[in-house]
Amino acid sequence: MQRPKSILIVSSRRDPASSNIAQALITKNGFRQESGRGIETYWKGDIRLVVLDKLGIYTEPSDIPPDVSTTIFVSKHVSSSGRPALTVHATGNLTKEAKFGGNPEEVSHVDPLIIRRTLRALKSGVSQANVQTEVTMEATHHGPTALSMPVCFVEIGSAEKEWKDPVLGEIAANAVISAIEKIENTCPTAVGFGGTHYSAKHTRICMEGNYAIGHLVSSHSFDGGVSERVMTDTFSKTTGSCNTAIVDWKGLHSNDRRKLVASLEAAGREIVRC
Repeated sequence: MQRPKSILIVSSRRDPASSNIAQALITKNGFRQESGRGIETYWKGDIRLVVLDKLGIYTEPSDIPPDVSTTIFVSKHVSSSGRPALTVHATGNLTKEAKFGGNPEEVSHVDPLIIRRTLRALKSGVSQANVQTEVTMEATHHGPTALSMPVCFVEIGSAEKEWKDPVLGEIAANAVISAIEKIENTCPTAVGFGGTHYSAKHTRICMEGNYAIGHLVSSHSFDGGVSERVMTDTFSKTTGSCNTAIVDWKGLHSNDRRKLVASLEAAGREIVRC
């Protein structure tokens, strides 16, 4: 009997945080291994977990089964600050630079409601476990970019101590399952613009406000040059009818803001200042 479309969780055995989260999914969330397959595969209902040899950022369409509706990658997060963090973000290379997987000037499909539900579940998990860990949305970055379904990354950062922490692994695993299984009332979707790579304003809006945000274009990306086509794709590759831009007004250089607003107005976008 053919299975219905499934949600896919992708783990990498080369990534300690990814393995940590996968272990929590298997031991704490009831995933059962499917025998007789070349790829290490586990199932829980219509949710599939696969363990790949390669890092998630280098995943290609050929690595993903054809009967998948959404893909969530579990991964490590690295930052120069080294602060403990649990992060969620869409994938894509907003400029011509593509150092970490994916294609230049290509963004992924994204479901902002999954990002919103994951952020909220991570925040709840951190509070319940009473751990000192930041929960944040990151700007769109790295691969994969060419998958045909919505994609997001759920990450543990920012060093080996956190990557291997079983408490953080369980929080992340539970958040992924919650984002998939606990469907809440829908809300308008949006693309975020401006601010830093870790935008506190957009995180707060996506987690607690009236919008679910998918792609997030930081001020740094404007320095590298974001084309009109990529700008359009951040909306068209967002699940649902997305036409709202949430702009961190003070989080953009005035020249970049002026060009952005002109582009958004020409395309008939709704502009919300934050």
